[in-house]
Amino acid sequence: MSDTNQDNKTKPDEKLQNHVKEEKAKRYPGKPLQVVAVEDTGEDKKGRKVVVVEENLEQIVKNVEATGVQKLYIVSLVGAMRTGKSFMLDLFLRYLTEPQENIEKEGPHCIFKGTKLEEEKESQFYWRASYQRTTTGIWFYSTPFVRKIKGQDVCVLLMDTQGLFDPMSPPEINKAIFGLSVLLSSYQILNVQNRIQEDTLQQLDYFTQFAHSAITLLKDTHKPEQGEEDDKEMDADDLGIHKFQRLQFLVRDWINYEDPENVEENLKVTKSVLADTFKQTFNDSGQRDRITNSFDKVDALFLPHIGLKACRPNWKGDLNEVDPGFVKMCGYFLKQVFDETVVIKRDIVQGTEMEPKTLGYAVKSFAEVFKDGKLPKAISLVEAMTKATTLDAKDKALLKYRSMMDTKAGPNSTYIPQKELEAVSVNALEQARLTFKKIAAFGEEKQRREALDAVFKSIGEEFERYKEANKNRVDKILAGYATLCVIALFAFLVDMLSDYTCDWWSETCRTGSTLLKYLYTLMAMVVGGQVFLLYQGEGQFVVIKALSGLFAETSTQALNYYDKLREKAKDVGVEGLPDLKERRGGESKEKSMSASMAHLLSKD
Repeated sequence: MSDTNQDNKTKPDEKLQNHVKEEKAKRYPGKPLQVVAVEDTGEDKKGRKVVVVEENLEQIVKNVEATGVQKLYIVSLVGAMRTGKSFMLDLFLRYLTEPQENIEKEGPHCIFKGTKLEEEKESQFYWRASYQRTTTGIWFYSTPFVRKIKGQDVCVLLMDTQGLFDPMSPPEINKAIFGLSVLLSSYQILNVQNRIQEDTLQQLDYFTQFAHSAITLLKDTHKPEQGEEDDKEMDADDLGIHKFQRLQFLVRDWINYEDPENVEENLKVTKSVLADTFKQTFNDSGQRDRITNSFDKVDALFLPHIGLKACRPNWKGDLNEVDPGFVKMCGYFLKQVFDETVVIKRDIVQGTEMEPKTLGYAVKSFAEVFKDGKLPKAISLVEAMTKATTLDAKDKALLKYRSMMDTKAGPNSTYIPQKELEAVSVNALEQARLTFKKIAAFGEEKQRREALDAVFKSIGEEFERYKEANKNRVDKILAGYATLCVIALFAFLVDMLSDYTCDWWSETCRTGSTLLKYLYTLMAMVVGGQVFLLYQGEGQFVVIKALSGLFAETSTQALNYYDKLREKAKDVGVEGLPDLKERRGGESKEKSMSASMAHLLSKD
């Protein structure tokens, strides 16, 4: 009896747990996936290397492509270890999964209501209110968020990174992780504690300097080819890589607000403090200017302390215990990032908008450069960028060729003359070449030439497939005249039958016979004219195949009409019309004979 009671208690609990899991799955459709990992090299105790978790990267790229949205908005949060990065990213998730109508109605602070973060940790970026490290490498949230910002649909991706200055990782690895984060993101948020310190600026300056070396080298290695415009002076802006996109300092636990809940006054303080920080020249060797010149925009936001209850090691993420000032300022911050700002990810080389597939190339290429944790030489970065853009250029060039060919010779097209097909291919090839050259505009000429040759080879193979598919459509050239042929055949048979069933002296019979003769003669002339034109343009082989296709289609339609006539005759009591189904079984033989005859004629 006690067992039964226990079972009855357990079942409702299980149902409740399942319901909670289902609700979480609805709100949080994905989970964090590690894309860049840090592994031991095995060489010594401090040996580490950066590697790509390709399976996870492919899943993320696939998920982005599935949205059908090409504009990427990649928000990355990076900073010193144990400064609440993962906690902030979980607030990002809450904001992005909250219905926009709720945010508009109740305000952004509505995300601080509901379940505790600890209860949602399976679907979020893992955090702890303690000294333990929780993030290593670089993580993306697996599911992108399609959001309408400023009237355009964008695909929002969230990145979380290993803490900088992590004593458990070599300094080189920390630098590599930050370098990757800046290269891959469009909106880089640098999470710092209490204030923007001098060593933070020095490290940030050091991390971004390699980009300027790469720009210089790219400027030297990009030589205009003959036929390209070479009278225009090329500078970094022309290359599209002069700057990274947006950098924002997110200062945590700021204690100098008079009223942490007064957003308007707090923003004035933020602006003033940031200006003073970058005006200060003592101990500055130019890093402030270099930082501002490395990004399209540099700004900051200062968040007040989260509250003492949230700092306890056993805190479970109850957002009702968060300080109201933090709620107010953080709500403003989230609304700015995800509803009032959009920074579309730009390809660091081309300056054009990065597409989902290019993101995968970029992660792999840049991770390869940073794999040993050493700041790359400019040449290494150029090679990585050249590799990424070349792969992208090849894909887009082939896509351009296929799209242009499909308009005339795609799966749903009819046969077109060989010369016309070749003309379409030549035009598509030229457009593919221009597409390739526009994208793969950097790196050594030899590498670009080899890649373009590979594109031409692939296009040659594609053309052979289009040519073969077009050839297989030859028997359909005259198939559209099959209905006319059926009508002409019917008119001919009726005319012949009238010679035996109608009196020769009947004016009605003679007039009807004459009209029928005109009808099938005219139709024969129409089809004959098309055959003649086809012979003049394409030759004997194509005519034979086309006529065989016309014969097969005419036979099929005639038999179908006969079957319908036979069924109607049965309905009115007329029996005895022969079943021609056996004849229909011979259609494939007729087609086979036609194909064999065309093959023999082509040998002649």
